[in-house]
Amino acid sequence: MKRFLCLGAALVLSVVWVGCGDVFRPIIIPNPPQFPNPAAAHTVVTINDNGTINPGSVMVVDVGGDSDSGNRNIGLNPIHAVLQTASQMLIVNQSNDTKPNDSVSKISFSGTTPSGPPIPTITLPPSYDGSGNLVSAAPNFVATTESSQAYVLMPLYQPPNQNNIGGTIVPSVAVINASSDAVVTTLPVGTNPIAAAETPDGTKLYVANAGNGTTGSWSLSAFNTKDRSTRTITAAPNAQCNQPPCAAPVWISARSDSQQAYVLESDGTLGYLDTALTTGDTFTETSIQVPPAPVPPDVLLSSAIMWYDVVLNRLYIPGGDQIAIIDVSGSAPQQAPNSPITNLPVVQPSARLRSDPCSKTSAASAVTTVAVTSLPDGSRAYVGAYYSDGAGNICPQVTVITTSNNTIETSLAIPGYPDATISSSPYYVPVCANTRFRITMAVGGDSSRAYLASCDGGSVNIIYTSTDSYVESMTGPNSARNPIQGTTPPPQNPVFMIAGP
Repeated sequence: MKRFLCLGAALVLSVVWVGCGDVFRPIIIPNPPQFPNPAAAHTVVTINDNGTINPGSVMVVDVGGDSDSGNRNIGLNPIHAVLQTASQMLIVNQSNDTKPNDSVSKISFSGTTPSGPPIPTITLPPSYDGSGNLVSAAPNFVATTESSQAYVLMPLYQPPNQNNIGGTIVPSVAVINASSDAVVTTLPVGTNPIAAAETPDGTKLYVANAGNGTTGSWSLSAFNTKDRSTRTITAAPNAQCNQPPCAAPVWISARSDSQQAYVLESDGTLGYLDTALTTGDTFTETSIQVPPAPVPPDVLLSSAIMWYDVVLNRLYIPGGDQIAIIDVSGSAPQQAPNSPITNLPVVQPSARLRSDPCSKTSAASAVTTVAVTSLPDGSRAYVGAYYSDGAGNICPQVTVITTSNNTIETSLAIPGYPDATISSSPYYVPVCANTRFRITMAVGGDSSRAYLASCDGGSVNIIYTSTDSYVESMTGPNSARNPIQGTTPPPQNPVFMIAGP
């Protein structure tokens, strides 16, 4: 027995001795949030604009059957949406000063079908000008990771006094309770709030205030969501500027473990917030940079976004003719291997369908990347891009990225359509010239399909991921606009797309 004890002790000592040769390097391995689970998405949902006087709509695409499983009317001028629970979606409707009724539509689902009574509408706080007239607060974004509470950005909010006279713009966040369909309170933020993110644990909210184009007019706002107290943001030691961020923030994404949030700036720089402390956050800029987005006030028309891949803990950032892939699993963001992928190949006219108007003109020398998404199975990412040809067409395409080595697998054509932003064209649609999300992408939860929605085309384009090939397009619900040709009204215009229940 004594002999076995001695042998056991010697074995333990040898294991310890071998291990002493290694240096332990801690790394953060975020735990994916329980919700939203990308693999649970059986639908994708487009938010469609129907002009300035008619209610917009949602179109629910059933991933399994490539079919429209239901349309529902929502408010005027929808602009952005978030999936709040596995069976509920919130949509921000931005009205206009002619008919000011800013609101949030709440869509409930039964399986893959919009269900229930007429859609409850949450009326956002009224905004008044200096003459006492109701005006739009221009709500443009909704964020939440909570089951009932959500946060809506209102850049032009003019709170009334006791006589319902406004006149002073106080950019704010409306805190809404989606269970009681009521506004709880408003929180003042900086100039021109444009994007927001709540940490997955539901404790902190971050707002990107893009400013008015003058240096220092931009900022970040941060709140503790439980008591709505303000969080302090300080620059990291040796920061390039004393008031973070150094350029206008245009997008924010929170990591799945709620310990960091990532900020994309208008000059293409990526910064990040350490959010682990109770009272405040430290902002650090990285050396990572993508081709810059337009600076304010044009930032409202910018396609500057980041896609956070919760499965691989990566950020995908489109910009120019490239895609940056950022590993955020460690203590600081860093470029993933082979990132950025530059000079994305242009799909030539000869590779397009003969019915595609872009097959009859010369291709541009480069594309502009504007959208990206990734499969829940972690195998591939899909980058949406386009170029404009000489005949007034938008020519979209999708580039497929293999995520194991971050290389291009293929690029495939999406049928083109007339550019709806040309004011002299019979195809002109004002919302497409002003929407922030002119082209958007999403994927099905079973990783079998990727989708590209186009405002100009009024359609959702379906890609089968088994062959990485374009299959067909689904047009949106008929609009109230006069027909351009024939007797059928043109489709409504998708201004945002999101994975649904």
